[in-house]
Amino acid sequence: MTGNELLAWIDTIFPGIELSLVDDSAVATTTHQDLPVAVTVGFSTVDTGLRLEADPSTLVGCELAVKGGVDKQLLAQTAIEATRIINSFGIPAQPGVLLENLFSNVELPQGATVGHGFLREPDLFYKGTPVHPEEGKLTVLLELVALTDAEYRIASEQGVEILKQQLRRRSVDITDWFRG
Repeated sequence: MTGNELLAWIDTIFPGIELSLVDDSAVATTTHQDLPVAVTVGFSTVDTGLRLEADPSTLVGCELAVKGGVDKQLLAQTAIEATRIINSFGIPAQPGVLLENLFSNVELPQGATVGHGFLREPDLFYKGTPVHPEEGKLTVLLELVALTDAEYRIASEQGVEILKQQLRRRSVDITDWFRG
């Protein structure tokens, strides 16, 4: 997919995107359901080692989307920091990946309680995960969720599924980066 095709695909998911650069990396920002969102633009070209299970010759790339009740630029910086961590540790960008100390190089506003992150299938859409198939490649959208220390501890000690159950059961607003 060319850069313009990628932007067009992202714009079909999140209409009205604005393109900006964070440390020479492209990020699209907009609002979704009245909250700011940022999406990487081009991370799907990085081979993180994922292949389609049904066809191992098909590469799976992803773009990361992060949504929160904070400034769009902070969301953009967070998305790019997540890509740096994924690249530096050589881990595949896939649901269930935990990103410890995601915010160690991102300046959070005073009072923010998040410090870590994890990747999941987007819980932003009723129609499921956005996918763009091509010959030999599948591009998907993953959601980056900011976690508090307590939430990260649950995910790392008991598993991401337990964390997701607890977040749902407690009706935690994961877009609130100041949650207790």
